Amino acid sequence: MTAAAEPTSGWAKAPNFASDPDRLAAVESATARDRQHYLCGGLREIECRACHASIRVKKTGPHQTSVQWNAVARERCPEFDQVRRDGGNPAMMPTCPRLSASIDHAVAEGILPPESPAEDPDGYW
Repeated sequence: MTAAAEPTSGWAKAPNFASDPDRLAAVESATARDRQHYLCGGLREIECRACHASIRVKKTGPHQTSVQWNAVARERCPEFDQVRRDGGNPAMMPTCPRLSASIDHAVAEGILPPESPAEDPDGYW
């Protein structure tokens, strides 16, 4: 058995471009833009009609909904609270059914688009 090679800085499969500062800056800029797009692009704030927790949501199609919970919303949700009281972990729930109904209502009322728009609202595409 051979000894493991000395670890290198950064991810072994990705070059770090340390010798090319312009390229490094371009990669960092593109990475920041990707992160902004995937974490925030197209998300709308929706309030649960049952507990009034505010979460961020986007629908990319009829069967795909992205939901970003925050700490305040997780603590406020009575469905999650019941799971915790019963000794469970709310992270293992597919979703809160009341929130799901609120998202469906937002789509029906035109507050939340039912799918990704033809043109990207944050100019990423």
